[in-house]
Amino acid sequence: MSHVDILRQVSLFASLTDDQIAAVVDRFRAETFDQDALIFLEGDPADRLWVVAAGQVKIVKHTSDGQENLLEVITPGEMFGGAGLLLAVHPATAVAMTPTTTLSIEREPYLHLIRQYPDIALRIIYLLGERLQAAMKMRALAVERVDVRLANILLKLCDKAGAATNEGLRINLPLTRQDLADMAGTTIETAIRVMSRFRKENLVHTEPGGYIVVLDRERLQLLSEGAPL
Repeated sequence: MSHVDILRQVSLFASLTDDQIAAVVDRFRAETFDQDALIFLEGDPADRLWVVAAGQVKIVKHTSDGQENLLEVITPGEMFGGAGLLLAVHPATAVAMTPTTTLSIEREPYLHLIRQYPDIALRIIYLLGERLQAAMKMRALAVERVDVRLANILLKLCDKAGAATNEGLRINLPLTRQDLADMAGTTIETAIRVMSRFRKENLVHTEPGGYIVVLDRERLQLLSEGAPL
């Protein structure tokens, strides 16, 4: 896929024509990262806007005792980094979950794009609203049962990285048990126990490498809304 095709997928640039995207694509720098490579740290200057071209990136925050909390998974065509929302520093750390290719643009050329195409500024406002809404939903889920939280997370990941198979929807992200525990805000032991129940109920099954296949999305949806398991 060409860099123009990748940028065409980025919601921030949805108002730009193909010719306009082609005119700015040379301002983006392509880089590759090995699995588990650090892209930037929380608190680093937000001097670039980043876009995933291939692979997956996880956004994490570290607690005072060194624990890693997984906040978000970024898939191809999505942007990440504080500069995208005009923040001075990165609010979290970005790590390559898989071998990953990114496109990035420095802050000043990015600001020039915003001035040149004001619709981009409007889309930043929309993105801020979406992220605020998502954060509020996660706060509301914090008081729900762990199985409800995990069901919501699996459904979200299906929407982001699900691929239809003969069995159901395969989440094309390598997820460790710790990743699931972090996203659900629970212990790894509890996450293992709940996922084991999901497998026994034929809601999901797991494949080597940490890939999850959702077998019954309708039942998982009901569970995400609070129905008993």
